[in-house]
Amino acid sequence: MDYFAALTAFVEAADGNNFSRAAERLNIKASTVSRYIKELEQDLGIALFNRSTRTLHLTEGGQTFLHHARRVLAELEQARAATSALNQQPRGLLKVSVPPAFSRHHVLPWLGDFLQRYPDIRVELVLDEARVNLIDAGMDLAIRIGTLPDSGLKARKIADQQWVLCVGGDFAARHVKPSGPDRLIDYPAILASAQGDELMLRQGERERAVTLKGALRLNDLDAQRLAAEQGLGMALLPLWLAAEGLRAGRLQRWLPDWQVPAGEAALWFVYPPKRIVSSKVRSFIDFMLERIGTPPYWLS
Repeated sequence: MDYFAALTAFVEAADGNNFSRAAERLNIKASTVSRYIKELEQDLGIALFNRSTRTLHLTEGGQTFLHHARRVLAELEQARAATSALNQQPRGLLKVSVPPAFSRHHVLPWLGDFLQRYPDIRVELVLDEARVNLIDAGMDLAIRIGTLPDSGLKARKIADQQWVLCVGGDFAARHVKPSGPDRLIDYPAILASAQGDELMLRQGERERAVTLKGALRLNDLDAQRLAAEQGLGMALLPLWLAAEGLRAGRLQRWLPDWQVPAGEAALWFVYPPKRIVSSKVRSFIDFMLERIGTPPYWLS
């Protein structure tokens, strides 16, 4: 039994004291109304109406049930209205998982403008390099960097991922620029903790695998950038992180004619698959894409 439909039919029949009038108001057959009432009475184990040839009269049980049925239907309507409002006007808590370095440089600087535009949204940023299970962690949205596995999550591309080989100004002043990839072994490298010593570089159709001399390993991208700016060695950095230092002269590119093959690696918004994406998630994605632009502002 469709209990919601049955309750609605019961309340309409009680208000009009007639199955036919209830059927007309609900745009269903009178026999359907009669069936709903019969199923309710069987479920409750009590008669709801005293029936005559022309009219209906509520029994004592029917009057009690009507009182509660009205309240249930009213509360359900309020629940539907409140829930629909969440998707009409962005509001509520938005939980976002973001890599720490990207958050510091490209999310937090815009967050004040976002909250000013959407004052009914509260934001919780979880800064974590780990790719958490969004559903298990209760996350609405995540920013992921790299190649996405086939996880069933919905994804929207932010920008391509580009890597650049950088050194600080003091380091560049103390060392002669390498003439080609094979000379990189002569210089100390700042590497990620989980990064191997080999690096693949490409120039047009040419590819070259080179070995780096890892003098320092750090598990944080921002720390790698700072170490490079302080002259501790050369670092492979994403362009979205290195661009500001390159413009300001704190960093210099080495071997700019050689590229690090990125394949399908990119920056992505990912979120759990749902038939209707909540307005708070859509608002955050649209806002960030508006701010980042196409191409992204760090390329300008």
